Amino acid sequence: MSPRFTLIALACLAVMAPAHSQTTPAPAGADVAKRVEITGSRIKRTDAETPSAVQVITAEEIQRAGYSTVDELLRATSLVDVNSISDGQQSGFVSGISTISMRGFGSQGTLILINGRRTAPVAAVDINFGRGSLISVNTLPIGSIERIEILKDGASAIYGSDAMAGVVNFILKKEFTGLSVATTLTANTDGVGATKNGSISFGFGNLERQRFNIYGGLEVSKRDAVMHSELKKQGDLASFDKYLEIGGGIPNFTPNSVAALNGNYYRLPTSLAGSTVLSGVSVANSSVFGVNFLGALPGCPDANTVGKGVLPRLPNFTATTASFPIGMCRFNLDNATQAISAQDRIAASMRATFRISPTWTAYADLMASETKTTQTNAPYTMSTTLATSLNPNIVTWPLANGTFANRSVIVLPVGHPDNPTNGTASSQPIQLIYRFEDMPQLDISTLKSTRLTAGLEGTWGAWDIDTAFLFSRQDNTSNRTNRLRSSLLTSAIASNSYRFGKVNNAAAIATIASDSITEGNSEMAQIDVRASRELFKMKGGMAAIAIGGEHRRETLSATPSDLLKSGDFIGLVGNSTSGSRNSTAGYAEARLPVLKDVELQTAIRAEKYSDFGDSTTGKLGFKWNFMPSVAAIRGTVATGFRAPSIAQISNAFLLSFHTSQDARVFDPIRCNSTNPAAPVSRSNPPNIRDCNVLGFSTVPSGQNPGSLATVISGNPNVKPEESKSATFGVIFSPNKDIDLGIDWWYFRRDNEIRVQRGFDIMAAYTANQAANTQFVQRDANPTTWLPGVPNSGPIVGLTRGYGNFNFTRVSGIDYDLTWRLPRTDIGRFTILIDGTYTNFLDDKVLTTDPVANRIGLSSFSMPKTKARAQLRFDRGNWSSFVRYNHNDNLTRTGDFTATCVLGATPANAYLVDNNGCGVSKGATVDLGVTYKGIKNLTLSGTVLNAGNNYGPASLIPSSFTYWDNGTQGMLGRRVTVNAQYKFW
Repeated sequence: MSPRFTLIALACLAVMAPAHSQTTPAPAGADVAKRVEITGSRIKRTDAETPSAVQVITAEEIQRAGYSTVDELLRATSLVDVNSISDGQQSGFVSGISTISMRGFGSQGTLILINGRRTAPVAAVDINFGRGSLISVNTLPIGSIERIEILKDGASAIYGSDAMAGVVNFILKKEFTGLSVATTLTANTDGVGATKNGSISFGFGNLERQRFNIYGGLEVSKRDAVMHSELKKQGDLASFDKYLEIGGGIPNFTPNSVAALNGNYYRLPTSLAGSTVLSGVSVANSSVFGVNFLGALPGCPDANTVGKGVLPRLPNFTATTASFPIGMCRFNLDNATQAISAQDRIAASMRATFRISPTWTAYADLMASETKTTQTNAPYTMSTTLATSLNPNIVTWPLANGTFANRSVIVLPVGHPDNPTNGTASSQPIQLIYRFEDMPQLDISTLKSTRLTAGLEGTWGAWDIDTAFLFSRQDNTSNRTNRLRSSLLTSAIASNSYRFGKVNNAAAIATIASDSITEGNSEMAQIDVRASRELFKMKGGMAAIAIGGEHRRETLSATPSDLLKSGDFIGLVGNSTSGSRNSTAGYAEARLPVLKDVELQTAIRAEKYSDFGDSTTGKLGFKWNFMPSVAAIRGTVATGFRAPSIAQISNAFLLSFHTSQDARVFDPIRCNSTNPAAPVSRSNPPNIRDCNVLGFSTVPSGQNPGSLATVISGNPNVKPEESKSATFGVIFSPNKDIDLGIDWWYFRRDNEIRVQRGFDIMAAYTANQAANTQFVQRDANPTTWLPGVPNSGPIVGLTRGYGNFNFTRVSGIDYDLTWRLPRTDIGRFTILIDGTYTNFLDDKVLTTDPVANRIGLSSFSMPKTKARAQLRFDRGNWSSFVRYNHNDNLTRTGDFTATCVLGATPANAYLVDNNGCGVSKGATVDLGVTYKGIKNLTLSGTVLNAGNNYGPASLIPSSFTYWDNGTQGMLGRRVTVNAQYKFW
């Protein structure tokens, strides 16, 4: 029997069931009124424990937990990992949003629902694996949430695409009477990173007596920006600086950059080959500390000038380290680096409910929010690398037409008023290494969200029916201010409209820079109907069925400005997409109590998409109360799928910069890799990208060229991802005070949609250059070619594509325990424990790849164990808790950890002694207290990370090495106070 026929048969069975089974509406207050829909099933029920494991976080738990955002609250749960986006750290592609990832499947494998229905994704294009349709959870007003239900197994048969690894369903408050206000303030104990929230909720009308209720709320939030310099007290900065010093590096918060407003200038030779002995040290002529240094523009502050506030040789410099040249101007980049971006958010919601009849209710929900996230970037510098007069190009970036643009270094010709050699015996063109400190560079992301749901729910005969129309829209604008433009810079150097070495006014800045703007919008319009009813009596009770259908229209566009698409912005890329799709789905679910204590659940769903075809998924579950009211076992098996996102399947063009942390990649033409441990560039002077094409970070100091430009296009032939999942668990409640749940789970995702890895492109190119040359772009300037080797310029870019690759599979165990200890004279204690043990996280990208176990690696951010233990105390109007949070340590990716542990250098030995060869484990303690002894007033306070333990960090803990950048966990010890007053 085909899946579609099965679906139709189940629906027909429901329609043809005897009408007399429950044709009379149940009286008000009867048990049927207490039936509710639990996430993971469309059938209303009185038993909250279904065959699927569901974690519920109530509004009271949200309030007392002490977290300031939905994102932070969910990240604290054990089954949510950090393979998602944080709105505190701009990524350049998608900024100002927060997404949720479960089971290491990325945010595209977790479906986000609001009141059981979808919402439109953010209209942004992100090429990084782990993202498909991006749903930002921080647009929700946290005060409007009644509870959050997290479904821990696959649910594509119930909800469709994206529900591969689980579902997060935000249930909003549906009825409220009165007026209440609340305010929350959180900051670390140094007063840094303050977030201020204020909200008001109101409601009037009684649904039972007056047949209506109107409820609304408004929430305003403001988060302060945090600079790394404000987090000097966090972690162990002194030890991290000691590690840098031992290895000959520059300590943090010292003038550590060669690019400054009072720029350093250099002669522009025809060749940078060779070296020169300076102050007893042989220094490469290609070094910014080498013989080509001429001086700095006047006006450098003494504190940043070498020979004044900066020593030519720092105490940790090794015998072979070149000295800073006297007179060089330096810049303190650390003080200009932001850790957490500023954010302003306003969110409003309103719900109107009207009882049409004793059995039918009409409702409408309206939600609107605006989130503005502002990140301050360090002042821009085009390059800190020297060039030659024959090949001055130094910056490469991809264009929308598949080609690559180049920009030369800043060259001030003889006669330019800012060329210090004018009128001297050595008058000459100079290369200027410069930082545009007078051009504030902000990344401003504004996300506007609107969501309207209008529907009817009630009973018709034996049926519970819910039908609704949903419209959801997201508008987002990305504005990157004061971005340097190549054509304007060339003109400004010729016309002297912008002056170097001084602070220019706005008019002068406008002659070299403009704002880069991308507009995006997405819409979702959906109509659905769902119905459930009891069918017939079985040995264990009444069988029930749910059937439903929905039709959805989705559109998505992200459009860079014409100026951004032109490619004139130096090193800046603009991603674009435009597309739409229709989808229609029908589903059926049955609950079959086949025996007295045995319940089966089965579901099937068929969907048709206008842009890639059909998909059918199914689910089968069971629950056996083998010791009624004491113990039960449950399990599910399911198939799932994820439709390619519009950006992945449409006419999108995606421009990016790419690195590889799998291994160091050699250019087969320009790198002599006879000795892989010490490869040598064949060019003269050496080009560091030749023997490190993809910017692998674990290389000797000074040999990381950074990211490589790439061009990616959407692929209309990409297929949907498919998944299989299984769960098996035990529920144990020996008495009314103990609840224990243990659930094993397994997920496998096939046909993964990934962007082709640069590592694989280079491997294929190395094996057969002639067949793969179209994917590798080289510098076409003949002056960069190796002598006698045509078309042998340095690699400047790769062409990558979307495709379906192999699989990821993950398995582990979830556990949760609630133990309400016997009441004592001083109050009642409750122990709560929940956690996840992940046994393995494997993936296989190419058929020729081995299966790689990624669990416990920093690149996947999935520790073996993530758990919490909480002791709660309740006495009268007081309640309090102490909570312990734990993450296992992680191993650094690539060969870093092995090299670190086995390396014989003093710096490696120091890392070993200070647990710096991996990502340290997380171990924090939170404290909280709530008081309700004053009429209508609730006061609460929490201290997160009371021990000020900086937590998981790469290398030695410091604000620069925190593994989950952009989150408020970077703040260390944090205090939150909350007050809520209800007027009536």
